[in-house]
Amino acid sequence: MSNILLSNQETKQIEIRGCLSKHKKSQYYQAILIYADDRGQEVRKSRSTKQSRKSEAFKVMMQMIIEEEELLRKPDPGTFFVDFLKYWINEVIVKDVEETTWAGYQRNVFDHIIPYFEPMKLRMRDLKPVHFIKFTEDKMEHGGLKNGEPLKAQSVRKFLANLKTALDYAVTHELITVNPARMMKAPKEKSYEASYYSIEELAILWKAAIGTDIEPAIILATLYGFRRGEVCGLKWDMVNFRSKRIHIFETRTQSSKEITKGTKNKASKRTMPMLDITYDYLLRLKEKQNEQKAFMRSSWIDSGYVVAYADGKQPSVSNFNKMLTRLLEKHGLRHIRFHDLRHSIATYLLEIGVPIADVSAWLGHGNVQTTAKIYAHVTLGMRLNTAKTLDKVFGYTKQVEEEKPLTIEGVIRDLFELSAAA
Repeated sequence: MSNILLSNQETKQIEIRGCLSKHKKSQYYQAILIYADDRGQEVRKSRSTKQSRKSEAFKVMMQMIIEEEELLRKPDPGTFFVDFLKYWINEVIVKDVEETTWAGYQRNVFDHIIPYFEPMKLRMRDLKPVHFIKFTEDKMEHGGLKNGEPLKAQSVRKFLANLKTALDYAVTHELITVNPARMMKAPKEKSYEASYYSIEELAILWKAAIGTDIEPAIILATLYGFRRGEVCGLKWDMVNFRSKRIHIFETRTQSSKEITKGTKNKASKRTMPMLDITYDYLLRLKEKQNEQKAFMRSSWIDSGYVVAYADGKQPSVSNFNKMLTRLLEKHGLRHIRFHDLRHSIATYLLEIGVPIADVSAWLGHGNVQTTAKIYAHVTLGMRLNTAKTLDKVFGYTKQVEEEKPLTIEGVIRDLFELSAAA
């Protein structure tokens, strides 16, 4: 007879003993699981392992014990709501989503949801829609962690989405009959307007970036609209000089630790044609890195990344925004996020008349509607251009000498000449 004892200290105290037995008339071993129920009564469950070898039967019994333990640890209607949330975040949803997504769920639950509900000592069976109405109102009014200021509707919508998903699980497992959070209307988000740089501002930024560690990242983000994770994850083996293609199929991101994963969506996994000027730039960058590698020899860190420090090591994902912020402050430029460099090129492409479907594909958006929503601000400029065109058609244009507009093509040409000389 073999025995094993398992216990769990985090939720319910569970002690399961397992033993194997074999009847003369059966070729298979039986696994007997023994534990005490909530009233202290001994419970015995006997199941066939369908294994005739004792070593294999023991493995099956071990798995049975694990499954029985998980079953016994599941909450019941009398469980405190916060204990259910801890169970759901650590035992359920962690298995269904990516690590970065789970990290966001964990922050929402432990930083905002549990601290609000814990003092109430609500049990699952006592949950009502009013609890979530008041939770939403509280977070909208003074839900900020640092200063108690109102939270944005977007943040509160995320909390409610997490609650709805968690309580859907509770309904499915018959802990509650209806999901009270499903009756809540999420607060409306304000229409989002992307922040972006004008061509004049980009020209100053590009010149300021020459020779810095972040120079290649700024160039690639503003020309191709690459996301931060896409720039961070770009390796030289994804740059094909022969076919003049840049392949985006993985990203680097930060959660509890830095990880490499696939792209945001299917559309984000894309192959970008190299502009002639980008080809020359990346070729020079590769040659500079090779020269540095030869100079540093064993001190060189061969990370393989396009954007790298002088010793070859790749910058951490979290450092990209910091590096950009320091550069902007040093040169007195208006503050933007690294992601706003992506918005800048998209805005420019739309303003010069590139079809929105083409811009959407260039950026790697999942659909054109996403592009249209983010860049709604561009439509005013496009309408103004249309108005000027109609004035010319009608022969009603006033003869006003206009300054020649600054173009991104001219700015980039000047930039690369400066970069080559640096």
